[in-house]
Amino acid sequence: MDPKLLFCLPQGDELFNPLNTLFIQMGCILVFSQLFYLMLKPCGQAAPVAQILAGIVLSPVLLSRIPKVKEFFLQKDAADYYSFFSFVLRTSFMFLIGLEFDIQFLRRNFKKVSVITLSSFSACSLLSLALVYILTPLLHIKEDYLTLFMTLFVTLSNTSSPVVLRSIADWKLNTSEIGRLTLSCALFIELSDVVIYTLVIASISKSMIGNIFLFIFATGALILLNKFLAAWLPKRNPKEKYLSKAETLVFIIFLLIIAVTIESYDINSSVSVFTIGIMVPRQGKTHRTLVQRLSYPIHEFVLPVYFGYMGFRFSITALTKRYYIGLVIIVILALAGKLIGVICACIYLKIPKKYWLFLPTILSVKGHVGVLLLDANYSKKKWWTTTIHDMMLASLVVTTLVSGVLASFLLKAREKDFAPQKTCLESHDTHEELRVLSCVYGVRHARGTISLISALSGSHGASKPFAALLMHLVPLPKKRKSSELLYHELGDDVHGDDEFGTNDGLEINDSIDSFAKDSKLLIQQVKLVTKMLNMHVEICNATEDLRISIVFLPFHKHQRIDGKTTNDGEIFRQMNRNVLRHAPCSVGIFVDRNITGFQQPHGFDSVQHVAALFFGGPDDRDALALCRWLANNNLIHLTIIHFVSEDSQTESPVGNTTTQDNNNVFIEVAGRDQTEHEADRSFLEEFHNRFVTTGQVGFMEKRVSDGPHTLTILREIGEMYSLFVVGKSRGDSPMTVRMKDWEECPELGTVGDFLASSLDVNASVLVVQRQRHSHDNFLDD
Repeated sequence: MDPKLLFCLPQGDELFNPLNTLFIQMGCILVFSQLFYLMLKPCGQAAPVAQILAGIVLSPVLLSRIPKVKEFFLQKDAADYYSFFSFVLRTSFMFLIGLEFDIQFLRRNFKKVSVITLSSFSACSLLSLALVYILTPLLHIKEDYLTLFMTLFVTLSNTSSPVVLRSIADWKLNTSEIGRLTLSCALFIELSDVVIYTLVIASISKSMIGNIFLFIFATGALILLNKFLAAWLPKRNPKEKYLSKAETLVFIIFLLIIAVTIESYDINSSVSVFTIGIMVPRQGKTHRTLVQRLSYPIHEFVLPVYFGYMGFRFSITALTKRYYIGLVIIVILALAGKLIGVICACIYLKIPKKYWLFLPTILSVKGHVGVLLLDANYSKKKWWTTTIHDMMLASLVVTTLVSGVLASFLLKAREKDFAPQKTCLESHDTHEELRVLSCVYGVRHARGTISLISALSGSHGASKPFAALLMHLVPLPKKRKSSELLYHELGDDVHGDDEFGTNDGLEINDSIDSFAKDSKLLIQQVKLVTKMLNMHVEICNATEDLRISIVFLPFHKHQRIDGKTTNDGEIFRQMNRNVLRHAPCSVGIFVDRNITGFQQPHGFDSVQHVAALFFGGPDDRDALALCRWLANNNLIHLTIIHFVSEDSQTESPVGNTTTQDNNNVFIEVAGRDQTEHEADRSFLEEFHNRFVTTGQVGFMEKRVSDGPHTLTILREIGEMYSLFVVGKSRGDSPMTVRMKDWEECPELGTVGDFLASSLDVNASVLVVQRQRHSHDNFLDD
């Protein structure tokens, strides 16, 4: 066969030439962008920079200057194909951004986001006004200064949220405060610019403003329809883990119909598409399916092609000296506008100085709003020429490349300022976001850990910053038959595997959905499929990337229906020990007695009693610090049990205390190093003044003599509480002398091991270990 016929070249139908060219161009962009990314990644550059450079390589500036290449890539009617596919790509990634957007973070930080946006707009508007006076004589513009001002304002103030999103993800800042603040500001700025863009186009084309209200109504109607479908479709196949591909296609078709209709009236559909995405119900199978099916193709194909297409349109071959001067001025003022506006906002908001340069630099990246405005119908404006269009478009590309490169160098130069802060729970206050990662092997562990998340999240409707993530651990077997398929080849669905935890995964999803419906708290799910020998490494890496405050691990034994415990295997115990050694954050091992122990607070009307045992030491302080979130839950009655050695001084570390509801609370101060003793005393006093004196927490003290005496007291209170929270290690304490003689699980500590194994204790147990450092004794074997 003639290759020319295969690609529909001159001998083929000319109608399909641009379409074939488009797909080949996409392939070239993907190949070149991957090559550039591999070269630039060691320098800290984000993927959008590489992808824009790939587009520039194929643009008329470089390869497309070759006659044969230009004839192939820049064919007749190709612009229509490029415009349509650009619209489809833009619609898909704006919908995904809406699906994944952190609404709770925006609510907590709305003041910061709005102040940064307004300050940025104010600075850019003043510089745009000055730029009008500079460009009018330079480019010989003699009319319609208002449209010129609006064009320059959108060009200078625009921020590309997709570029920011991909860059923040590449730099692993998407879970940090500054990363989420940057993305929220980028979205707020971009959507505001879309509104301004719409008004500019309406004034140019003299279109009716009434169309805007019509499409607002249509967007609202689709939001209501999506909410109905999101609740109805999962009921059709309750035993399926995800929606079917046909059902997923229904959402996409409705979205494209609305977007195409809006675009046909010269109104940008980005705001509508983003709003539809953000209003899809977050809990349940529908949202999980849409995010799962759209994330990979959009991040790995759609965004690279879109950024590459932006670079492909870069053309400066027709520019003369005065246009080059105008290009440089626009780039400088675009960077200066963000710098001045954002830094002024940072000073007002008291944002740390280490973020002052990074925030305006990354917010200077440009995107599709500026490109759309430049592609608008300016045929009636005599000053709008092809050369000015190329100059403005080139300014967007150059500004994006310069700001992206500068932002990466700022990150590399101040890497420590942006790295995850390895702080203990003791110094973590409740007004800061608590990020919890709960690891489970199956639905049995999931139900227990959901109960723990429910207790830590606070009362129903609480607004405290709290993020819960659940990681489904799926161990791969050591040996597999050669005839078996690989994991990613199993089934047709997203994770369509009957092996490797699929059945458990369905029940885990149902448990999470039921909890989210009742508590309105969303739990983000992560699936980890790896060998058991490497599982602790993956968990530790995930805790660092996700900036986790504490990770919860399931105990390697579980309670049977008859109340006895069964060992799940030493390999699970060894995994827990490895995580305890290497985790870059606090670790909690949760011994779940699902029959007689702690239950989900949101599912019960009665108050559950929880006891925090405090013997002293860093681990106990971290365990007590975690209890500050339990104290904020109205369905939890927390009691502090602080054991005090009879050999210690008679002075109470926190002053006189009272008992609440006749709950016995016992205290003993360990005889230990003076510095550690002062740290214990100071922390207890702060906790007492904050929670005990206000009546939120019960607190009493009792003196004990030695380990057997401590065991006697623990047996007495074993049935009084549904959950015990205790630190793992406390060193050589007289209160636990001789208790190690019966120790079975050193990873739980002496007290935690007794509570987990004693038949006199029916409560669940949470053993907390503070993050270990290189000089610490990792494990008391």
